[in-house]
Amino acid sequence: MSTPADPWQLLETSRTVLAVHAHPDDESLSTGALIASLTAAGTRVVLVTATRGEEGEIVDGAVPAEDPRPLEEIRETEIDTATAALGITERHWLGTAPALAPGAAPRRYRDSGMQWVREGLAGPSETAGPDSFTRRPLDQAAEDLATVIQQLRPDAVIGYDDAGTYGHPDHVRAHHVTAEACSRAGVPMVEVASVVTDEPSTGPADGFVWRDHPGTSEAVHQAVDAYRTQLTVVGDAPGGIAIRHVGGQDDVVALRTGLRLRR
Repeated sequence: MSTPADPWQLLETSRTVLAVHAHPDDESLSTGALIASLTAAGTRVVLVTATRGEEGEIVDGAVPAEDPRPLEEIRETEIDTATAALGITERHWLGTAPALAPGAAPRRYRDSGMQWVREGLAGPSETAGPDSFTRRPLDQAAEDLATVIQQLRPDAVIGYDDAGTYGHPDHVRAHHVTAEACSRAGVPMVEVASVVTDEPSTGPADGFVWRDHPGTSEAVHQAVDAYRTQLTVVGDAPGGIAIRHVGGQDDVVALRTGLRLRR
């Protein structure tokens, strides 16, 4: 069967879709409304997350002083709550079976952190070690992801476009890893637009097709609210959920998505 040229038609006719993200919370911030709309329609959505978000900052007061858990353990609890709200019942860490190459020992891809190299260009933090997602071999991560793709046989894989949302190095890496893994596994990759636009459809230059996701506000609200170490939900906003990131930046989690098929 040939792959539909329209990414929305491809997803609408898919029984299983795999979503690939870099950190806990990215699935909700970047694709929460899309995932909620898919699961509500009966599509099986499986999530693979590359890192546990170990390098994230923490919202003041979000973790009680007496809580001894490291941030990655707290964020694992958060992602469980968020994915349940979105209707995801199966998720995996990259480097842990089944998202692990045959015969390989389990491996952990650590959060690379981020620093601005220059205006408009981000890179890993100075403390990013050899086990960080951006510094482990791309071939290794791609083979781990291709393995779970080959096992699940999804009809499509959802990933970032080449801008990686706001340019976080782990997001950009996830784009390249996903593209390579999909090529190896022979499964179409659906790219999510990094920049949300109010345009009703697509411009000829970027190829993205946009749709709104009515009826997903409550699920997305619950999902993003699960990440209290990383953000604060301010309330509803036109077209989405208003949040404040740990660094103080105000943002809106959009209830619309732009998609294109990677060629």
